[in-house]
Amino acid sequence: MGTHDEGEVSRRRFDVADAAPLLLDARGAVTSWTRRAEELLGYGAAEAVGRGLERLLTEADALRAPEVLERARREGGWAGLLWARREDGRAVPVMARITPAAEPGGVSRWLLLLSEVGEDAPGWNMSRSMLEQMLGGSPIGIAIVDTDLRFVWSNAALARFGGGPPRDRLGLRLADVQPGLDSEAIEAQMRRVLATGETVVGYEHLGHLRSAPHRETAHMMSFTRLDDDRGRPTGVYYTVVDITDRHRARQRLALLDRAGRRIGRTLDIVRTAQELADVTVPGFADAVTVDLLEPVLRGAEPTADGMPAEGVSLRRAGLRTAQWWGDAPDASPVDAGDLLSASAGGGGRLTGSPAVSYPLGSPPARCLVTGRPWRGERAEGPGEAWTRALPSAGGAASVLIVPVRARGAVLGVTTFLRRRGREPFGEDDLALAEDLVSRAAVCVDNARRYTRERAAALVLQRNLLPHRLPEQDAVEASACYRPADELTGLGGDWYDLIPLSAARVALVVGEVPGFGIDAAAAMGRVRTAVRTLAALDLPPEEVLAHLDDLVARMAAEEDPASDGPDGAQAVGAGCLYVVYDPVGGRCVMAAAGHPAPAVVLPDGSVTFVELPQGPPLGAGGMPFEAAEVILPEGSVLALHTDGLLAKGTEGTGGASVAGSTWEATHAGEGEGAGESGGTGRTADAEKAGHAGEATEAGRASDAEGAETATGTGDARGAEHAGKAGEAGKAEMPGEAREATEAAQAVDAEGAETATDAGEATDAGEAEKVGSMGRTASTPAGERERLRRALEHRAASLDLRCQAVIDALVPDRPYDDVALLMARTRRLPPDRVAEWELPADPAAVAEARRTANRRLADWGLEELSFTTELVVSELVTNAIRYAAGPIRLRLIRERALTCEVFDGAATAPHPRHPRATDEGGRGLLLVSQLSRRWGTRFLPEGKVIWSEQPLTDPGV
Repeated sequence: MGTHDEGEVSRRRFDVADAAPLLLDARGAVTSWTRRAEELLGYGAAEAVGRGLERLLTEADALRAPEVLERARREGGWAGLLWARREDGRAVPVMARITPAAEPGGVSRWLLLLSEVGEDAPGWNMSRSMLEQMLGGSPIGIAIVDTDLRFVWSNAALARFGGGPPRDRLGLRLADVQPGLDSEAIEAQMRRVLATGETVVGYEHLGHLRSAPHRETAHMMSFTRLDDDRGRPTGVYYTVVDITDRHRARQRLALLDRAGRRIGRTLDIVRTAQELADVTVPGFADAVTVDLLEPVLRGAEPTADGMPAEGVSLRRAGLRTAQWWGDAPDASPVDAGDLLSASAGGGGRLTGSPAVSYPLGSPPARCLVTGRPWRGERAEGPGEAWTRALPSAGGAASVLIVPVRARGAVLGVTTFLRRRGREPFGEDDLALAEDLVSRAAVCVDNARRYTRERAAALVLQRNLLPHRLPEQDAVEASACYRPADELTGLGGDWYDLIPLSAARVALVVGEVPGFGIDAAAAMGRVRTAVRTLAALDLPPEEVLAHLDDLVARMAAEEDPASDGPDGAQAVGAGCLYVVYDPVGGRCVMAAAGHPAPAVVLPDGSVTFVELPQGPPLGAGGMPFEAAEVILPEGSVLALHTDGLLAKGTEGTGGASVAGSTWEATHAGEGEGAGESGGTGRTADAEKAGHAGEATEAGRASDAEGAETATGTGDARGAEHAGKAGEAGKAEMPGEAREATEAAQAVDAEGAETATDAGEATDAGEAEKVGSMGRTASTPAGERERLRRALEHRAASLDLRCQAVIDALVPDRPYDDVALLMARTRRLPPDRVAEWELPADPAAVAEARRTANRRLADWGLEELSFTTELVVSELVTNAIRYAAGPIRLRLIRERALTCEVFDGAATAPHPRHPRATDEGGRGLLLVSQLSRRWGTRFLPEGKVIWSEQPLTDPGV
């Protein structure tokens, strides 16, 4: 044992009650032995008496025994640590204290006190004085309560928590000392320890101490039962440690984690601002407002202009108050939809979000200008007019305003409020608020950028699709469009209704592969080309042939290194082009890599047109062919893209280049989500008597002659670039029941034209058309799904169109969906007049008189003069330059149409004659007197037509 150990041990107090005493003579031999010494070392008195001290120690300490005795004589005593050897040979550490035992004859004996210092020994380390020193000087709050849970002892460290010094606690209970704590919960822990004897360690408790009544503190407590010598409980010993800093650090980390998970879950600006308010109430603040600059809510860049003299105006995007705040009934957040309402026009003009104003120089205005936060102890006071924009609660004890700043721009301000009775915001709270708001600011700015991009995309989409379907008398139409791209609302599907000459309309549905802005841009180019080709009055198969060439050229001319929209995006597009003539109900259609339309007959039954299928646009391959059907009045044509029947096969969406049939393109559907949208026009279907209608339809068809395509028409050769032969009139129902069902549908209308068409189609060509149609038919299972959806009736065509979309398209469609439904109408026989004219100049005068009489019958006498000029010029040109039969036809619908048919295949060209020219002014007069005019080529010749508006709106 070294000198340091001896000094340390000698300074410690020695508990005699626990020591084993024995007497040594002057030489160090044992002369007296005690029972306590026998219990400690195991030797009996007979064995121990007479032994020297060195024989009771281990070998190492036995060598020190003479030195120890010498020091005791010299210094008057000695104390230190020795290793004693028990009878069984085991070494035992003991604290030894040697004191001289004085006798009359001088010092002749030594009193040796041995005290075991092991872990279980009741020796000097458990002495009362040392325990008092250890507990009284501990920095941890310690107290002892009796079985009635009243204080019997506490240390000075516990007084730092409030409640007075230890002497003031004696006889009191915890509720008397700390009324701000949940004493019942703490005493419940004490009673459990008294009852079970099980120690409770690490019990955490939140409350308000007397030393800090406005500050919530956290404590960790441990409880241990104290027993007497007989094992009966005498009280509870407990310790208290202040862990407020640790608790608040955990709370901050939890709040930041919660904010990371809950803020920015969407790309909606208002919702993101509301999420910031929701996540901080009530844990961090009692009320929160998030005010953003108005341009930010529109997706625009925040204005960097100077502050106006009257202050700044913001829009409240987020608000949350705790249940106990003011008059607020609960802590429910403000509905984001009530805060922001964008106009239907898509301009983003705010009409519903509340505006808040802050005067110049107020803390929120300064935060906007400087970009630095502001912290104040009061929210109300003299001259604090800016507080009127905050939630009213009779004044807040503490206010914290943090600018919403992202990427160097200030987007708005966030205001945190705490009520009276709660600890004011501190520096740690300011740092936490800045962290929260900075995270939310990035999410708000991302949502702002998305809003801006989406607004631009929606403007593009609205300009690429029809704003509304044009009004006309041929069909009642309604359309729905649902994009697969939920974020942008863009897609490559489109629909169109194009008025043509002679009261006819073109119905178009198509799709471009892919999603997003590239697909939408390619779709816009293709749709514009379709409308341009439609204005040329070409047959459907020729429109698709020219469109196919155009798409192939766009792909070939595209620069591979360009970052702009790819012209090859349109390759593989699908398109269905249908022309419906209300004079006779004739419907001609052609398809390029696109599903055929469905037809709902007037009796409610659903059939599908067996349509010859051409390759997708730009893919090359077989020429396009047309199919022709006669539709009864009141039939509903359903033109749709393949997304209507998509079942979730992942791919690029739209039509596929690889396949020439729709089944092949159907495998290329993509997955996405979007919001439903649709546009349409509803009008009551005109009810015409079946009797006489078919007769007029047949007469009109016969009078039109070459304009009506027949099943035995000649090949167009070079004039029909995309057509190898004339398509026959394929009746609507397919395969085994084709002829029978077609006849039944026509009989229901009382028409005979279907029979004539069937006779005009030879069996061999009909078989050819039927086989080509079957190669592109919709799969039977999907046809059945569509059939069931179309069989459900609705009050209007708009509702029926929307019902089909809702029944077949999931909320998150796998592909873009476009559906165009058109209910057919027939022009009454008395609105169409037709005459055969001889190729004689004298017939011009008779044509004028005949036209005048019909205008008088229609009540259109005010158009007689202009109509005479138009009829005279067109008939004269036909007689002078054409050969073969000449027909004149007048059609009265929303405009007055005048048509002259001749057998020539040359196109007329208007010119500007000189003042001295005797002729050449005919077509110039027609163009000046007409709203529009044009030429429509037929296999047998051409038709020159002119439209004049009806001057009387009531006609």
